[in-house]
Amino acid sequence: MAEQTGAAGGVGTYEELLQELLQEQAQCLTRLKVQRGKSLRAIEARAKKLFTDEKVSLPPATQSTAFGGGYLGQDKLMWLVRTLLSWDRFGRECDAPAYGDTELDEWYDRWTRIATVKQELRRKATAPSSQGSDTRTVAGKESLAPSVPEQTGRELEPTAPVLDSPSAWPPINYRSSFDHPLRVFAVAFSPDGRVLASASEDGAVRLWDPVTRQPVGDPLTGHTGPVVAVSFSPDGRLLASAGRDGTVRLWDPVIRRPVDDPITGHTGPVVAVSFSPDGRLLASASEDHTVRLWDPVTRQPAGYPLNHSNTVSVVTFSPDGSLIATADAVGTTWLWDTSGNLGDVRLWDPVTLRPVGRPLTEHTNPVSAVAFSPDGRFLATAGRLGDVRLWDPVTLRPVGRPLTEHTNPVSAVAFSPDGRFLATAGRKDNVSKAGLVRLWDLVTGQPVGAPRVDHLRPVNAVAFSPDGHLLATADNAGKVRLYEQEVRPRPASSAVSLAERAVLHAVRERHPVMLPLETGSRASAVAFAPDGRLLATADADAIVRLWDPVTRQPVGDPLTGHIGAVLAVAFSPDSSLLASAGRDGTVRLWDPITRQPVGDPLTGHTHWIYAVAFSPDGRVLASASEDGAVRLWDPVTRQPVGDPLTGHTGPVVAVSFSPDGRLLASAGRDGTVRLWDPVIRRPVDDPITANTAVRAVAFSPEGGLLATAGEDGTVRLWDPVTCQPVGDPLTGHTGTVFAVAFAPEGGLLATAGEDGTVRLWDPVTCQPVGDPLTGHTGTVFAVAFAPEGGLLATASSHDSIVQLRVAPFS
Repeated sequence: MAEQTGAAGGVGTYEELLQELLQEQAQCLTRLKVQRGKSLRAIEARAKKLFTDEKVSLPPATQSTAFGGGYLGQDKLMWLVRTLLSWDRFGRECDAPAYGDTELDEWYDRWTRIATVKQELRRKATAPSSQGSDTRTVAGKESLAPSVPEQTGRELEPTAPVLDSPSAWPPINYRSSFDHPLRVFAVAFSPDGRVLASASEDGAVRLWDPVTRQPVGDPLTGHTGPVVAVSFSPDGRLLASAGRDGTVRLWDPVIRRPVDDPITGHTGPVVAVSFSPDGRLLASASEDHTVRLWDPVTRQPAGYPLNHSNTVSVVTFSPDGSLIATADAVGTTWLWDTSGNLGDVRLWDPVTLRPVGRPLTEHTNPVSAVAFSPDGRFLATAGRLGDVRLWDPVTLRPVGRPLTEHTNPVSAVAFSPDGRFLATAGRKDNVSKAGLVRLWDLVTGQPVGAPRVDHLRPVNAVAFSPDGHLLATADNAGKVRLYEQEVRPRPASSAVSLAERAVLHAVRERHPVMLPLETGSRASAVAFAPDGRLLATADADAIVRLWDPVTRQPVGDPLTGHIGAVLAVAFSPDSSLLASAGRDGTVRLWDPITRQPVGDPLTGHTHWIYAVAFSPDGRVLASASEDGAVRLWDPVTRQPVGDPLTGHTGPVVAVSFSPDGRLLASAGRDGTVRLWDPVIRRPVDDPITANTAVRAVAFSPEGGLLATAGEDGTVRLWDPVTCQPVGDPLTGHTGTVFAVAFAPEGGLLATAGEDGTVRLWDPVTCQPVGDPLTGHTGTVFAVAFAPEGGLLATASSHDSIVQLRVAPFS
């Protein structure tokens, strides 16, 4: 372990110093953000406006990295700081400080310290002790990066692996398989591990739930040829697919729809795709001999192509984003420096990208796979002759001897999330043409156990789940297989292990599972963040709480500020804002990351506020009140949008936007549902008359149905175009129905009410699905599906419990 002494005091590791400096920077950034009272989306929009000429992009994922203690290059950090300083302490716009202003000095100094320690950490952690660390010149400036040894014509002496100690990998057991009709070329887990994507020769990308082993929605289609690569963005909000039709397509994996038009520019099949760790760049590799970088937001090229002399078969980013590794079809691996960490940050400029050091030419055959270890200390490469090699990406020297157990082509490599193991996959032999998967211990350089030979055809892809518990493989027979680590009982508590196994078995067998979440107070509303990472609850004690829906543990301190019960919560579509409203007649906006208020409360209503809802594009927030009005707000400026929408003759208790944002439905105790055009703020047609006070309203995901809940115990479905009822009322509740919610795929409708039950319905047949869901001891006021539909949250103000139910729900 490298050590350092100096101003930080005493002797400590560079890792500790780096983390300390990054946390200090994150605290300063967060403090500045809270003082300005701006959301991540507002910061993104402001940066684009301020720095148009520089084509600045500060997506929420990049900002979250900085506010969470992650590393940013100098350009992005300065853009973020200058954007935050373009508002004064009252949140009013002002001029952003120019480069060279003394106001930025402390930020430059802090970043320089971080970058210096980061570079020194890389050098001392891996460079051979005999090698010096002189300086080199890059773009006319001196850099502290270590020099790369010149190639002398003799073979470099391999160095020993540097992992600290061996660790036993639990045996992996075959678990299940998914089928494509044709060959599967790639697999990738979403960052949260909840979705597995597979790409096939049939031109489709399929999404799977690795727990239930069921497909998630219909296949993603659009490519006109085989799809050969998939990659999730770091925040999980985008899925990129690459095909032999020469295009890269971006998808929203939650709603399973394309995000704008395909990315075009390559003149040959695209065979690999990879997001940068901060999500700002998307790299694609093609048989046209180029690697191209794209801005995934604008889908425009980010500079010039990286030209190769042959087909480029692989492209991947290092974990810190400072390197891109590419491999061509004649066995040469190149590293391109994209970071500009020291000396000149213009190295991030794709126009000035240049090779770092020598090409890695030890493979004497085409390189088919490349992967960085999670800590960036190793680079694994695999060849068509079966040789797998490890490299130090700083010194460009081999690490240990090649892994040579494979005797046939290796098509894929992947590191386990803890970096201790390497999975390799390919062809078993030329006779049977079966597939083979091996695990390697990177401490000993030896295989772990016997190879897996379950595949009947060569294996093309391998990927670990983010928690390392699952290993996915895919082959030429169209099979995607899942393996899992053998679960070993915990000696300290066999009861805990038994409980875990029971829950896992129930989920696999699709039995109902209920997970109570003790709120400690009466919960009146629930809402999942669209990215699935948070659950918000509104309490009668004037508090909003955030929870991790997986662990069911609170995230940070409660959000306080309301005076009186909080009756409604809603997340913005990008999950960057949380709106809450209640009996104090105010709407409050919060940053879910910092858990701080964003600006002052929104005031204007003269009575209780029962409901809030964001438009699908996040540009409008609607609120419904006891005062009989619906108000529209701009969540960025926090100002009203036009005059209130009036027409109800009593309290308005619910609002919902249609999926395309063209309609806003409001429901009132006057027995009507009114549809509005939220752009011109005018009624659309006559009110829908429900003949009973309406307590809830919701559009179906495709927008073809509108569900309403009534005080007469019925739920009714309406056609929002004709305003006519669809089918018979849904009956079964024995009291007022207070909540309705459609599942994300639209195949289920959940309702909840005064009788303490939650009921599921098929909105097509208008028939109940299963028995009523019980468990609450009083009125159920709220119901919400998780974004992927696998969890159902219900809340009751009588028992202080939010029930989380795992699909299937009945």
